[in-house]
Amino acid sequence: MKKILLILFALCITGIPFIAFAALTKNDFIGCSSYGCTYNIVWDGWKGYLTLGPDGKTGELSQSLPSGGPKYFAVRYKIALNPQDSIEGMQGPGNQKPSSLGHRIIFWVDFNNTPKNPKDDQRFDGYMMTQTKDAIAGVTWWNGIPFGFYAYNKTAPLI
Repeated sequence: MKKILLILFALCITGIPFIAFAALTKNDFIGCSSYGCTYNIVWDGWKGYLTLGPDGKTGELSQSLPSGGPKYFAVRYKIALNPQDSIEGMQGPGNQKPSSLGHRIIFWVDFNNTPKNPKDDQRFDGYMMTQTKDAIAGVTWWNGIPFGFYAYNKTAPLI
C-alpha cells in the first residue's frame, strides 16, 4: 500500500497526468436512442428522470410524486462549445480556461409549467464526465441560492 501511495505521489509531483481527457460530441449527451438519452437525476435531494431529446434542444424531466403518478416538466438545453461561453448572460461555475472538450451542458426546467415565460425556468449548469460519458454533475439555482445536482445515464452501471 505504501508503494502505491508513493508512486501516486511521485506522479502528482512530476505532473504526469493519470488519464487523458476525451473530447465529447453532442451525441454523447443525446445519442442513447432515437428518443434521446435518459438520466436518473438528483437535485438537492429531489429525484427524477431527465430526458434530453434527440433534437439537441428540448427534453423533459419527470418526477414521481408521493400523491401518485408522475409529473412531467418541459426542458430546454444547450451544449456549450467552451466552458467560458456565456449562456443567457451567465458563464459556467469555477475557474474557466478555454477548452475544446465540449462537456458543459446547460438546461432549464419549466417547473412552473409556463411555456411562454422561459424567465421563470430553473437553470442547471453542469459538466459531463469526459472518461465514462455517462454522468453529469453541476449546480442549479432556486430563489438565487445554488444547489448541487448530479445525473447518471440510466443504462450505465454506477460502478
